[in-house]
Amino acid sequence: MSSLFTATAPNQPERAQIYSAHLQSTLLPELEVTRYALITVEHDISEYDDLLRRLNQLEQADERGVETLSELGAGVWVETRISDTKTVTLDLGLDVHMDMPLSEAKGYVSKKIDALKKKGDGLSKKEEYLVWQVGQFHGALPQSSVTPM
Repeated sequence: MSSLFTATAPNQPERAQIYSAHLQSTLLPELEVTRYALITVEHDISEYDDLLRRLNQLEQADERGVETLSELGAGVWVETRISDTKTVTLDLGLDVHMDMPLSEAKGYVSKKIDALKKKGDGLSKKEEYLVWQVGQFHGALPQSSVTPM
């Protein structure tokens, strides 16, 4: 009795070709994108940590204000004096700026850092899983067709 639907398993060279194509076209590019996103998130966390440190310094300022350098743009800096350190303007993205009291700004920045860390944790887990998958595919490929990560 013959069946209209017979499953044929790909032979070893075909399987290696399929695995290699999936590795090259999907897994390795996704791993690269994930690693780039992780680097970007780590950079953003560093920037917000620095901002939080600076906000804490502003909080310690006395009534005379703070003298600092401010960038005008294109690498040009000017000495400035910040007389009112009780209110800051945050760039929230999408060209939206908001004035807020220093304590609220610190709270916002702390929450942003927490959100970025959570995102970074998710990306780290994804990277770990992708590395595991790549290892599984490398293990399934014949030694002659393995390409380095």
